[in-house]
Amino acid sequence: KFNIKEEDKSTSYAEFSFDASVWEVFPYLIIGATIYIINENIKLDIIKLNKYYEKNNITISFLPTPICQQFMEVDNTSLRVILTGGDKLNNYKEKQISIINNYGPTEATVLTTSYHVKSKVNNIPIGKPMYNQRVYILNNKKVAPIGVSGELCISGDGLARGYLNNPELTSEKFVDNPFEPGERMYRTGDLA
Repeated sequence: KFNIKEEDKSTSYAEFSFDASVWEVFPYLIIGATIYIINENIKLDIIKLNKYYEKNNITISFLPTPICQQFMEVDNTSLRVILTGGDKLNNYKEKQISIINNYGPTEATVLTTSYHVKSKVNNIPIGKPMYNQRVYILNNKKVAPIGVSGELCISGDGLARGYLNNPELTSEKFVDNPFEPGERMYRTGDLA
């Protein structure tokens, strides 16, 4: 989906306690690409981060949404793809770099939806579901009509079993999927 190649040079930006860190390591190891671990002292300094990327010819990187939005303001000559997620992407500045907006709560194992941002729009979408995942927008436990907001719910492969030592929250958030018998669905609490 993200067209990772063996010759890519990627980064490990996220803390290991953030589920995106898994996404920053394993696809690149499998392909045989190079991974650069970003030093803490440059993570929040866009100018230093950009110089580091260009010096090391970084071609693909995950950046948390607020950092990505700032990074779009600088000129970069090495990157071909920025993957972003973790918050709502509000701004987009057209660049030669592909910007991929991703959504995925921890309860759904890193990545649920993805959207390749190609032009400036008022409300940047979170995209379509990844393989083996389904998303529903529910309003009063029914699929909301197009244009009507509701709670974003996720089902399919990759859902967590629940919350450790918290059966009440687990039964509230992980429910039977009314559209797929025998399958569970995660109620995110996010409005879409």
